[in-house]
Order: sequence, then structure tokens, then C-alpha cells
Amino acid sequence: MPGDYPLIQPLAAYAGETTVRALLEALDRECSGYCLLAGYEELPVTVGSDIDFMVSQPDFVRLPQILSSLAREVGFRLVQNLQHETTACCYILARSQPGQVLFLHPDACSDYRMHDKTWLRPEAVLARRRRHPNGFWISAAADGILYYLIKRIGKLSLEQRQAQQLSRLFSEDSRGCTDALAQRFTAASAQLVAKAARSGDWRPVTEAIQDLDKELLAGAPMDSLRTKLGELRRKIRRWVQPAGLFVAVLGPDGSGKSSVIEQYLSALAPAFRRTAGFHLRPRLFRGSSAAGTDNTNPHGQIPRGALMSAAKLLFLWADYVLGYCLRVRPLLVRSTLVVFDRYYQDLPIDARRFRYGGPRWLARLVAKLIPMPDLMLVLDAPAHVLQARKQEVSAQESARQAEAYRAVANSPALRGHAVLVDAARPLEQVVHQCVDETLALLAMRTAKRLHLD
Repeated sequence: MPGDYPLIQPLAAYAGETTVRALLEALDRECSGYCLLAGYEELPVTVGSDIDFMVSQPDFVRLPQILSSLAREVGFRLVQNLQHETTACCYILARSQPGQVLFLHPDACSDYRMHDKTWLRPEAVLARRRRHPNGFWISAAADGILYYLIKRIGKLSLEQRQAQQLSRLFSEDSRGCTDALAQRFTAASAQLVAKAARSGDWRPVTEAIQDLDKELLAGAPMDSLRTKLGELRRKIRRWVQPAGLFVAVLGPDGSGKSSVIEQYLSALAPAFRRTAGFHLRPRLFRGSSAAGTDNTNPHGQIPRGALMSAAKLLFLWADYVLGYCLRVRPLLVRSTLVVFDRYYQDLPIDARRFRYGGPRWLARLVAKLIPMPDLMLVLDAPAHVLQARKQEVSAQESARQAEAYRAVANSPALRGHAVLVDAARPLEQVVHQCVDETLALLAMRTAKRLHLD
């Protein structure tokens, strides 16, 4: 695609020192107390991942307002709230600029919970917190080692760098850490972990990690009925209001959909737990593997008859509806950015590509029965630009398609869902607009869900 630019920097990056300091100052100013739990060794200069911290329950309830104000102060948007436990939520702040998106991931908890069990409570942890030489609050070594060890055991994963962090915490207060381990593990297991922490050889712990996980879960206190009901409400809310986003990218041949999607996914990946891509439809049913795919002669095949075309529409309707329920929706619930390269709306516009020979009114009727993406990015460019990039269709056909896609983007049926994007510009600018429109939608959705002004 003309206008491609060399990637001299990552499309997505973590926020810099000034923004991190602003976050820590806001927590100090607005909360009765906080402490970072892990991953703070290079803060505030370098951020490697989420910033895990603990606050009291009243402050946890106030965090959306605190972080929303912080976002405005530093020129970011609050774009996501991923509540992974009843008492824990990862907030995502983002700022889009040409060529790059900056992210900040404050991951907050009051009670520290994992696998539906409560392991640490803020009253005791905050009472024992200490000041880091870099000017922020961190947990006591004993609380830090419990937090991080339980987290790694619960994930059945302990890498070398994580083991080194556990050994460092143990060396800061070996007696306190030994006492803390004895409260959560049997004497033999506590001794196993303490020996690994002293020696730096964590292989025995890694080999026994599944048994340690079972031991932890067996010894954890039972949750109250209120806590269990809260967890049930959280899971229901995840399905009703998924944190994922459903996006379709449309446009005529030569508009640069593939290039835009590739960089769009890369730029926005940190705003979601994962990303997923589809071509045209969910493909719950296999159908024809060639349908709708790019080729050098997209209009070369003979259209189907009216009856077969109607049958094809029925097939597509079933695939879109059932595919959304069984493939797309579960991904959205798991906080996935789902991006379709083309969608059903391409068929009425470019019927010859899909060998559709039935009435256009029927194709438009079926469009109303197809699940609607949260956002449609419609790439637009003049016919001469499209022809300069691809000449698989005639200039007249390029002009007709461009006009048809503009009509779709501006149609009342897609108002609030579709955005027309000028794809004649350099790729960097096109991706920036797509990303910025997406972040604006996410910020609006998050503000509504969190009842923010």
C-alpha cells in the first residue's frame, strides 16, 4: 500500500516516567493508603507490565473517579475496566498519537483473591507497608512474597526472573517471610519454598507446583455466601457487558484493509486480554473456502441462480448468528478484540464477488438480521487511488464501490456504529484515526459502565 512507513518504534508502548509518577502521586493524594505488590523494581522510570497495588475497600470503590480524573490530567483516556475478581480490577488508560499508542495498566485490588479464594486483606497489608527508596509505598517483604508466590502457583508457572524476585523478597526479611509461609503451607512445603528462596534453586518448587496449588486451595478459608453471590454477579456482568470489542473493517479493493488491520491489532493489543481475526464471517460452518477471498479476478465467476443465491443467504445468516453466539461472543466475554476483514455488508455492495444472483432487497433484508459489530471502520478513497493500488476491477467499478461504501457508512441503520476513514492518506495516519476512533468508543463505553460524568 503506498504510504507505508517503517516501524521505527513499537506501535504500542507503556507510558513514561512522568505519567507513572502522576499515578503514584494521585494514589498518595486521593487514597487513605496504598501499596504496590510486585513489579516495582524499576518504577517509575520503566514500566514492564501492569502496576499491581492494593487499597482499602472504600478507596477501591472510588478508584474509577480517581483514575478518570488522572487520565484527563495527563492527556490519556480511561478505556477499559477488566474486573478479574470481585475485589480486583485492571484499569487501562491510553493515549493515541500518530505512529504509537501509550498505555498505563493500574491493576488494583482490595482483598487479594485468586481462584475464588481470599488470600490477603488490605487492613493488615497496608498497616505493614513500607516506603521504597524511589518514593512510593510497597508491601512488606512477607506480604509481597505471599502475594507473588500464590499468584505464580495459581498459574502453575514460575519462570527464572519470577523466582529471582521471590528470592530477593525473601532476602529482605527471611524471618518474616518464613513465618508467612508457615501460615499458608504445611511445614514440609514451607521448608521447601524457604530452602529454594535461600539457595536460588527453585526447581524443586517448580516440580511440586501442582501439589502446592492443591495444598493452598485445600487450606484456604471458605468464602461467605455474600462473597459467592458477588462473584456470581461479576460473571453474569461479564457476559452481559463484555470487555471485548467487535470491529469490522470494510472498504473497496485497494483501500488497504489488510495493512490497516495488521497494525490496528498491534496498536490496540494492550487494551485487551487477547486479539482475534476473522475473514468475512465467523466460519462456524465451513462452506466454500474461496468465498469472499481476495483473488486476481474477483468478478470472474458466474453468479448463482436466484434459488441457490437465496440458499446461500440462509447459510450466511445461520453462520453469522450462530457463529456470533458460539464463537464471537465467548471471545468478547474473555476481553478479546475481535476484528473482521470484510463483513456481511460487503455482499450487497459487491454481489458479483460473492456470486450472488438473487434480488438485492433480499440481501439488504438479511443484513438487518445479522449481529451488528460494535464498530465498523469503512475505508474510503477516490477511484484513482484505489486503481493505483489494485487493478483487479475496472475504474468504473472502483468508483461505484467507493460510493456504495460511503453510503453504507452514512446510512441511518449504522448511525453510531460506522466511521468513514480517509484511506487515501499514508498508512500511519489511517491507522491513527482507526485507533483513535476505537479508543474514543471504549472511553465512552467505560464511562457509562462506571457511571462517570
